[in-house]
Amino acid sequence: MKQTFLPLTLVFFLACSFQNDKADKNRITKNDTVMAEQLIYKGRVVEVWVSKAIFHSPTNNNFFMRFTIQNTSNKTVGIDLSNYWKVIYPNQWGIHKKPYREVVDEGTIVPDTTIDKIALLNRFNNKSLTLIKPNERIDYYRDWNGSGEKIELTNKEDFLIISVDGQILLTDGKEVENITLNNADERHRVIVLNYPIIHLTIPENALTINKK
Repeated sequence: MKQTFLPLTLVFFLACSFQNDKADKNRITKNDTVMAEQLIYKGRVVEVWVSKAIFHSPTNNNFFMRFTIQNTSNKTVGIDLSNYWKVIYPNQWGIHKKPYREVVDEGTIVPDTTIDKIALLNRFNNKSLTLIKPNERIDYYRDWNGSGEKIELTNKEDFLIISVDGQILLTDGKEVENITLNNADERHRVIVLNYPIIHLTIPENALTINKK
């Protein structure tokens, strides 16, 4: 994979952005754990957030990340979560000395742009998409497509950086939106976790998307 080196001015900008980004918000889980959520996409009818924590399943050795889709419109929105590779997912992770990637050597998907809008609208009408009511949100947990690697920071000075990638199709019954992250701003699609990392178990009956 070809490596891309970032200019020093851009590296400085990204470092400042990670420290000053106001798009994060806190969320309290059922066990009173407080974690930050990072906004990674803001579209016409939805926002997509990712939790700054690592989730685990008793039936899968890979770690999971929790993604939240918030319906910000006054209409019901239908999300297509039926395809393992056509959702937002953790794409690459690594432990770094700085709160940003000094070298970017990540491969990303080429989004599918051959969208059958009629078929998606038909699925919305027959309620076979994941439906989100106005101003409500849903969580889904997507696994890292790895081999059960253990994620932990042993050095308090290090940072765990996880990049997210993928795409999601959605519709409000009239318009179709194709969320893609491959050209998104680095500070939005890169999640920086510092010590100590929050580890949680996926709740029972949660919506999980993992490779079969």
